[in-house]
Amino acid sequence: MKQLSVLINGGGMVGASAALALAQHGANVTLLEPFPPGKDSGTDPDWDLRISSVNNSNWEWLLELGIGVCVRQQRVFDYQKLSVTSQSGHNLSFQANEAGLSKLGVMVENNALQLALWTKLRSLKNVDLREGETLDKLNAGTKTVVLSQGDTLSYDLLLGCDGANSIVAQLAGFHYRGWDYEQRCLLANVSLEKPIEPETWEVFRPQGPYALLPLTEQQACLIDYGLRDNINSLQRDKAGLEAYLRETFSPHIGNFRVLKSASFALQRKHAAHYVKEGSIVLLGDAAHSIHPMAGQGVNLGFADVRCLVEVLQENTPSVALDKYEKTRQGENAKMMRMMDAIQFGWRSRNPVMQFATAASLKVAAFPWVKRWLLKQAVGE
Repeated sequence: MKQLSVLINGGGMVGASAALALAQHGANVTLLEPFPPGKDSGTDPDWDLRISSVNNSNWEWLLELGIGVCVRQQRVFDYQKLSVTSQSGHNLSFQANEAGLSKLGVMVENNALQLALWTKLRSLKNVDLREGETLDKLNAGTKTVVLSQGDTLSYDLLLGCDGANSIVAQLAGFHYRGWDYEQRCLLANVSLEKPIEPETWEVFRPQGPYALLPLTEQQACLIDYGLRDNINSLQRDKAGLEAYLRETFSPHIGNFRVLKSASFALQRKHAAHYVKEGSIVLLGDAAHSIHPMAGQGVNLGFADVRCLVEVLQENTPSVALDKYEKTRQGENAKMMRMMDAIQFGWRSRNPVMQFATAASLKVAAFPWVKRWLLKQAVGE
């Protein structure tokens, strides 16, 4: 890997972690990012709305990359418990101590994690950070790209870590399968009157689930999934939005004050291929967009990076990319199907589906099944 020239488009959490991991293994890395994190990123006294639930395995990997000394600790919060509740009131919960762990994972502010990764990248001599640059042209035959300011760069590997609307994917002609869920995800950061446990939970309803991500003992991110028009209507009425959130969440957490809110559309996209021309690779949201209800989005992206780095260490690039595509496309497709099945089955009003959901929760409570599910939750 030491002679490998890797060009990465997109310096968000997935792209920056790929750059850092590959550079630490000796690759020469060039990272393109039009909007790099500044030194003042994450200095807002309140948490940003862009938050990720990172499972324990991926968080330990990130710490191994060295971000622990750089990340703003006030924007990292361990959680020890995860629970889900069906429409019928059946509940399944997982606790860290059941897996012999101190935590199941962390809630981390995206800005804070991205800044920590960039801080590490700035210290490496084999990393060229092209800030404010974008990718304009691609010639896969000569393995060259032209940047927005006119520079031409060559590469051995080109990684598209540039999100669901990936420029790399567009220029290279990748194709996708997917659909629009016709839903939006509403996020609201709140300040709580009473402290809460370090637990993330989700409750299912016919119109979509609602959930809580703990940020501190007295701050949380409230999440509500609903039809596009309903969420858009709520966002146009501040008083109505706050009343709706109180009606939904106050029975669980008591009184709270809304600090900020926003929403985003939900789509499902999966690239037909992750690799083209033997040198162009998609990772993270550029390869797959998944329903966010289980917080798997960025975890799948980190798993992509970890897999790619591992296979590149053990194989020639051509063999490595073939293994990467087969492994990650299969694993991501499996997770996407699982999320769709849960999203459909647990929302259904059909008595047969509700019975099946209740039965599945009873099966999931069996010790050996629960141990397996717990391993999935922590990323093992």
